[in-house]
Amino acid sequence: MSYMSGLIVQMSGLDEFVAGWNAFGKQQFLDAGATNARLSQSVMAGEGAGNVAVSSRWDSIDKAMEAASTIRANPETAAMMKSAGVQTLRRSLLAVQAERGTSQGKYGTMLTGIGDPATPEQLRANADTFYGHMQDSVNGITWMQAVAAGPMTGNYVTISMCDSLDQLMEASQKMFAMPEIRQMMASQNFQLTGRSMFKVLG
Repeated sequence: MSYMSGLIVQMSGLDEFVAGWNAFGKQQFLDAGATNARLSQSVMAGEGAGNVAVSSRWDSIDKAMEAASTIRANPETAAMMKSAGVQTLRRSLLAVQAERGTSQGKYGTMLTGIGDPATPEQLRANADTFYGHMQDSVNGITWMQAVAAGPMTGNYVTISMCDSLDQLMEASQKMFAMPEIRQMMASQNFQLTGRSMFKVLG
């Protein structure tokens, strides 16, 4: 199983932070054992608008745990975070349950929801069904469940990456209106609880 760690921060010097991320920040995550890392900013996200997210993928919780302190202790990172006025809001860990396509794109959406526990077979079937309807409008979708995320622990989280949010939303609205999709969600007591849209910064 792989995991995604999400660090949510606020800052006064976004341009400086992005420059540092592209110059050395992302590489520090990769050097610490992350298989991928992304910097993004929430744009359409209610009270979370403007927050910046550092998302990283790991094949081990232990690696993610150790990397958090190792990266913050790096003098170059510490200086950049201080200069950019970074304030940590929260850090969460999610278990990746299924993914289709790629994690690349200019934009993304994050859906959150609650529902019954699902078997691995059911999760794979759900992923195939949803991606079958969305694949022409997204670059990829990742389905996860929060395992250490404060009040959101246990919730389901879906990240969809795309190059056009117009196309993504058009396909999403059509899919969620389909009787078979609504029936499938009802059978698993699944309810959407939130959606946000973000822009990839690096």
